Amino acid sequence: MNKDYLQYLKPITGFSVLAFMAWYFSDVVGYILVATFLSMMGAPLTKRLNTLKYRNINMPRSVSAMITMLTIFVIFGIFVVIIAPLIIHQANIISSINIEAFISHFQEPMDRLDTFLVQYNVINSGETLTQYIQLQISELVDLAHFTNFFSNLVSATGSVLMGIFIILFLTYYFLLDDKLLKNVFLILSPEKYVNDVEKALHDSKFLLVRYFHGILTEVLIMMSLETIGLLIIGVPNAVLIGFFGGLMNVIPYLGPIIGMCFGIVLGVLSELSAGNYDALFYTIIGVAAVFGGSNMIDNLVLQPLIYSRSVKAHPVEVFLAIIIGGKISGIVGMILAIPTYTIIKVILRQFLNQMKLVKYLTSRM
Repeated sequence: MNKDYLQYLKPITGFSVLAFMAWYFSDVVGYILVATFLSMMGAPLTKRLNTLKYRNINMPRSVSAMITMLTIFVIFGIFVVIIAPLIIHQANIISSINIEAFISHFQEPMDRLDTFLVQYNVINSGETLTQYIQLQISELVDLAHFTNFFSNLVSATGSVLMGIFIILFLTYYFLLDDKLLKNVFLILSPEKYVNDVEKALHDSKFLLVRYFHGILTEVLIMMSLETIGLLIIGVPNAVLIGFFGGLMNVIPYLGPIIGMCFGIVLGVLSELSAGNYDALFYTIIGVAAVFGGSNMIDNLVLQPLIYSRSVKAHPVEVFLAIIIGGKISGIVGMILAIPTYTIIKVILRQFLNQMKLVKYLTSRM
């Protein structure tokens, strides 16, 4: 009986130690995870380039890895070139809002609302909703806030550049040697578990590559749907709103809500800048409808294909894993919940397949 418990205790202890080390060196683990993600995205291109020949001479893997790195860099550069001017344009829109004209346009209904709020003791008799709104908009359009933001950005540039350099360095070598991480894990594994660890690593990589490709596809589709929908109804700066809204889909469940709120705020600010005060309600409803419709397509079509099929998990499992991840580490935990849960399931299936619970959880894999 003791031996039965012991065979479960050893792998659980080893996994616990690895989890603690990952938490303690979370910044380094973060760099490795990002580099691993980029290498997985670029691996198909690297393999394709390795098959090219010139006079019976294969392309060197170092050249293939470098071309893949440059391709990834160019793709990100294109996004920056497209999005950066839109962000600057939006900042100029926000700073050009005429607060006095906005307050004057809605003065009469806000006066009635002030009377109602004072009557029910929501605000004091000396306070007005107009003063509060004016204060909030003034703070939002205050260029000093943008100055502080860019000052903080400049002060953080050193650490950001260092992080980018580390990620690029690791990504290149992960592309150059796609068995590098695997070999590290095998070296650290006890000899009698080498075959099991190798099988777990292979299965984890297979499932994660499918998941990451699915997530990338989901983000691109959602960006396209939201941008096209916003352009059709004539929302200003639709490309920026659609880009951010689609990008937020990497955050399960909560991301679409964040993207919709962001889109509504930018849409309203753009209308305020143009003086289209009567179009505010239409803009809010339009943005909410576009995001709501896109999210329905995501929930009914995209997510079942990505979450359930790519990682072979029941929707309830996925939901609970995301909730637990959010409870442990907030938004970052929600983003990493599915990949982490997938790896845990693969490890449990490989080492603790005798347990009934493990058999049940991994029956779809």
